[in-house]
Amino acid sequence: MSRNTQLAYRAMLTCYVLMLLLPLYSTLSNPPAHVDSLGDYAVGVLWWLFKVLPLLLFIPGLWQRSHKASAWLSYVAILAFAIIVGVGASPLMILASLGLFLSSMLFTRWAKAEQSTTHNT
Repeated sequence: MSRNTQLAYRAMLTCYVLMLLLPLYSTLSNPPAHVDSLGDYAVGVLWWLFKVLPLLLFIPGLWQRSHKASAWLSYVAILAFAIIVGVGASPLMILASLGLFLSSMLFTRWAKAEQSTTHNT
């Protein structure tokens, strides 16, 4: 894997983890005023899981460094960007979604180019 591809892959994973952890932090750091038990926090974690479920579907593809999975991830990231901007989320979340889109797009491009050059030789 070339240096550019590795850099794009690392940036994609960093932004991916940020996209997963920022909603969890936001959910757990702003509990409702009437939190009485651990069950209330469990509901918050389940709500977080519902929000990030589309992103969790890409874990196997990212683990395998699949350029096809990262291409689909770029589509999901740009959709997430539109939703996040629409609801007025934090600037860090907006930057993470934009970074995820750009890095997954670049990783897809460079990994696919490397794959085609190895098949042609």
